[in-house]
Parts: sequence; C-alpha cells; structure tokens
Amino acid sequence: MSKQIDIFGNETEVTNPPPSGGRRYKRMQELYGITEGKTCKTCKHLCSYTQSRRWYKCGLWIRSASQATDIRLKDTACGKYEEDT
Repeated sequence: MSKQIDIFGNETEVTNPPPSGGRRYKRMQELYGITEGKTCKTCKHLCSYTQSRRWYKCGLWIRSASQATDIRLKDTACGKYEEDT
C-alpha cells in the first residue's frame, strides 16, 4: 500500500476503488442454487420478448430493459425451476 497526504496534512493509506463494470445484478443461480440437468429453456418462468431481436427474461427476476437481466436459454436452471407444462 502506498501513502498520501490528505488535505489536512495527515498521512493516509491509498485504497483502490472497486473495479468498475462489474455485474450489478446477482444471477438467480447465485441466489437460489441450481437444478441439475435442467435449463432455463424448459422453465415455466421463462419470458420471451421481441422487437428488432428476441431476448429472454426470468418472470421471477428483476424487470428491467437492461441487458444485464437477460438470461440465456442454455443457462443451468436455478433452484426456483418449475417444469413448463
């Protein structure tokens, strides 16, 4: 660690800020665990949206227009998985 002088003349340690660009949202798998052998594609909570392209969201997750909350069909299903009937 390096040191610097603050505006009051005191010596303090320099701390690095957390890296930017990290994921803002936790994934469902991190929150609820996983369901082995299942994918989001076969879950009843899968929601599909189409404009100029198609994207997928989880019906149980945060509703947002951000790509950060998009899910992939091949993602391993979370612990909230329910078979689509």
